[in-house]
Amino acid sequence: MIRKHINCLIYIAITVCVVLCAGCADGLFGEDGTQHSTRRIELLGEIDQVAVTRVNDGGFCDGDGMGIYIVDYKAGTPGTLQQSGNRADNVCYTYDEANRKWNSDYDVYWKDFHTHIDVYGYYPYVKSVSIDNYTFNVQRDQSTATADGKMGGYEASDFLWGKLSDVAPTSAALRLLLRHRMSSACVKLLKGEGFTESEWEGMDKTVLVTNLARKASISMTDGTVKVAGDVEPSATIPSQVNDEWRAIVVPQTVPAGTTLFSITIDGAPYKFAKNEALTYVSGKMMKFNIRVDKTEGSGKYRLTLVSESIAPWENDPQSHDATATEYVVINSTAGYLKDSIAASHKDFTMVKRMKLTGTINAYDFVFMRDSMPKLTALNLKNVRIKGLNVKTDFIGYMVGGIMYHDGEAKDDVLPPYCLGDKKTLTSVVLPDVLKRIERSAFTRSGLKGSLNIPEGVVEIGDNAFLDNDFTGVLALPSTLKKIDSGAFANAAFICPLNLPDGIEEIGDDCFNNCRNLYGNLILPSHLKKLGSGAFRGCTGLKGDLVIPKSLTRISWQAFESCGLGGRLQLHDGITSIGYRAFSNNGFIGELELPKSLTGLYGGNFEGNNFSGSLKIPKGLTSISDEAFSYCTFEGEMEIPDGIMCIHKRTFYNSKNLQKIILPSELELIEEAAFQGCKSLRVIECKSPVPPLVISTAFNGVPLEDLTVIVPKSALNDYKSSESWSGFKHIIAK
Repeated sequence: MIRKHINCLIYIAITVCVVLCAGCADGLFGEDGTQHSTRRIELLGEIDQVAVTRVNDGGFCDGDGMGIYIVDYKAGTPGTLQQSGNRADNVCYTYDEANRKWNSDYDVYWKDFHTHIDVYGYYPYVKSVSIDNYTFNVQRDQSTATADGKMGGYEASDFLWGKLSDVAPTSAALRLLLRHRMSSACVKLLKGEGFTESEWEGMDKTVLVTNLARKASISMTDGTVKVAGDVEPSATIPSQVNDEWRAIVVPQTVPAGTTLFSITIDGAPYKFAKNEALTYVSGKMMKFNIRVDKTEGSGKYRLTLVSESIAPWENDPQSHDATATEYVVINSTAGYLKDSIAASHKDFTMVKRMKLTGTINAYDFVFMRDSMPKLTALNLKNVRIKGLNVKTDFIGYMVGGIMYHDGEAKDDVLPPYCLGDKKTLTSVVLPDVLKRIERSAFTRSGLKGSLNIPEGVVEIGDNAFLDNDFTGVLALPSTLKKIDSGAFANAAFICPLNLPDGIEEIGDDCFNNCRNLYGNLILPSHLKKLGSGAFRGCTGLKGDLVIPKSLTRISWQAFESCGLGGRLQLHDGITSIGYRAFSNNGFIGELELPKSLTGLYGGNFEGNNFSGSLKIPKGLTSISDEAFSYCTFEGEMEIPDGIMCIHKRTFYNSKNLQKIILPSELELIEEAAFQGCKSLRVIECKSPVPPLVISTAFNGVPLEDLTVIVPKSALNDYKSSESWSGFKHIIAK
């Protein structure tokens, strides 16, 4: 059974591998296209998540079962998921924790060398499923624990679904991501005024989640969950850990004024409702922090909603199994972490997985970084970071050999280089209360899996997570305003890149070489600064790219060698496009340059697939080397007046260009400027003085089929010019 409460937005990474036989030259299939009977598809699974308590290798426990459907394409067209008759019909894959292996009910094979597939998966597995209308019930009592091989109430209420589309036959690993399809209600009661610590801890407190339908209908085709029953008269009993209650909820809307939670404090009942409707969102946790104050002398309590948010799905702070991988929990006081560990009767040199509560500061980070050689997993979720109470001048102060400057060692700020080069550290959960992550905080650490930056963080410093081995999901908070240079460079996150719309600055090389990010790149609408190489090498991105109106300068190599293959939309407010800013993408369609643009730099648009026209603004005064080489513009193109030189390889291999109009002030056409423009048939040159043409400028252009149109007054000059002597058809306009 999967752990009780699963953290964050869950993706279950299912790797579908076909094992090749050593020495088989023909791979998976025989010469006639038939399958080798021993070539089965194997699954390897892991939960890509931010763990709160349990930190094991895959996130699964022994006996977990997933249902898998596999559907063949037909003549290049996706097949339709059927109740039966698919390549795989609800095959159960069961996890063997001891051997870290998934065992299937029966073997599944590729059809042939060419047929693509779609893969559908869900959890938990059941023997009989309707693909169009699978009836699923969340449990009324979700407080029951796992026992005798049976899932606890919370676990049994959860449902995950995912799909992997258009997979070609391969022996490489395929990744199927499963997400939560239910919603979750999370209520945390906070101790307010009037209580002693022992009084609060000993007080009876309960929370029930009310006025909900618990029956759902699920489509296996797209994972859609709909309410399938009436609102239940009985309340849902959440799972409780300390003063936090969590319940799995079918996605639905509760009307305004309806009681959401029935809360009992020391025998006194209270009802919690909202003046507006509440929608439980699929895949999200609806979090409510409610403060309880004791009214002096009355014996009554006052409940106040402190905060409400829609947050990533979080697991509960208990594991249901695999106790060997639970955290050591240490309650610390800032600056005294070593003493706090000793007070818990632990050897700090042997601690591997640690969860901190209380407070810590920069000195404690230095201790963890330099003096805990086996620390692999660190949970800071419930700890507060305190600044250093020292007097500083402009040169700063030293802590553990690291120079701190004013502003870097403040409350709720991760200090610079706090866990940088901590190679043993593979997992970190960041504090819930965090404002900023300073420079190089986790540079070259050993972090793997996913990274969840909590809500409230407004800035991520230079190289904060540079050169880590993340292979999971990156979740950025809606509060984020600035990501500094190199913050996530060279990470291998496998997920869409969802940039919060409030981001205003993205620094140099911020996502450089994050090659496994995929999906469309949507830039924040308020983005004002984009650094050089910000998305360079993000080859997995695709689709259109729209530059927001707030961004007026495109820096060098900002989008070089991304996988973007849609249309590029530039706005007229852009004043500068840097060297190779959009080179080596797959942009298609026409390219309309901004009207306020005055210059282009080398290789700006080199290596794209533009198949429409090129519209160059009249104010442009320079076009540098290779600006449009290897593009495939069609039709007519006019270079505006003011351009005096067409530089090396500017339009190299623009093989579909048919006509060019050259400006009246043109003086020089450099090497290979139009080389390979094999469709070019007309050149209209407005210059009254024949421009100098370097010998290779028109290599590969069929000059015998090309007509050069020149001013009538300059006809003889062109015909007698050595630069234009190779052009056979020069006529006057």
